[in-house]
Amino acid sequence: MYAPAAAGMGTAGFAAPPTGRPQPPQRLTEGIPDPTSIEQQKSTYARSLDVQLEQGTKMLEQQNEVQKHALRQAAEQQKQQYNVQVDQQLQAQEMSVDQQSNYQLMGLQQAAHEQKALLEQQANQAVLEFEQKKVQDEFARQQYEYQHKAYEKQMVMQREMQQQREAYAMQARAMQEAYAMQGAALQREAAAAAAAAQPPVFPTPGVGAQGFGAYGACPM
Repeated sequence: MYAPAAAGMGTAGFAAPPTGRPQPPQRLTEGIPDPTSIEQQKSTYARSLDVQLEQGTKMLEQQNEVQKHALRQAAEQQKQQYNVQVDQQLQAQEMSVDQQSNYQLMGLQQAAHEQKALLEQQANQAVLEFEQKKVQDEFARQQYEYQHKAYEKQMVMQREMQQQREAYAMQARAMQEAYAMQGAALQREAAAAAAAAQPPVFPTPGVGAQGFGAYGACPM
């Protein structure tokens, strides 16, 4: 006999005993990257972002130096005419270039930081999804084992009940045969007793000499 399920179990409890053989559950984590591969992908992409940041920084530095060099060449050609004015313009232009380069560098660093934050968020989400699927897999496995054990137990009980029915049937047949044999014996005993209790039958004598029949004349 199966005990009824508890009222508070709800949908998270074990299912009712199966009516047929249960099938193993499909693994929900199949095809999903595990935490190790997610960490490897995150590290690889993070290194790629670092390389891109370093390359962008070098390109900005080179661009800055090229622009400064061009400005210096132009300034040197004008120094003889208005040295003071050219030096002031040079300093202002260099500051503008530096400021623009700093803005670009800050934007590049911020973009790299945002990409890393997004990568971390995606990696955490992937790990969380994997863990959730893993929990669901474990629950499905436990439910399958419960159903399988319940099914096996049900099969054992059915076999035992079938064996008991067969044993009861054999016992009933044996009792019927014994009662039949006992009834037949009682009938034979009754018939024998009835035959033993019946009185003997003697011939009835006739009137006169003819009444003796085959027995002849009655002696005097």
